[in-house]
Amino acid sequence: NDVTKVEERFSYNVVITADTQIKGSAGFLHAITFSPNDATPTAGTIIVYDNTAESGNQIFNWNVAATAFIPFTVIFDVKFATGLYVGFTTTADLNVSVSYR
Repeated sequence: NDVTKVEERFSYNVVITADTQIKGSAGFLHAITFSPNDATPTAGTIIVYDNTAESGNQIFNWNVAATAFIPFTVIFDVKFATGLYVGFTTTADLNVSVSYR
């Protein structure tokens, strides 16, 4: 009936709590979900890089306050050219899940 159906499909990583390379080549970042895994996360920073290591072009930089918060998701829908890497300066009390392709 001349109808085109478009369906987005993304991969995801297991929940991470420390520095992790998500993808080692170019791709598409859909979303990142953040949630605390204890009552009060440790203050610090979460930085998402367009790279295969913790350096280079930053896609996102979030300063984590040492206060309780409800889980939330940030939608990006952006391309990355080199790779996808998530760097933490907090301790392992913050969960991050990345949706990408």
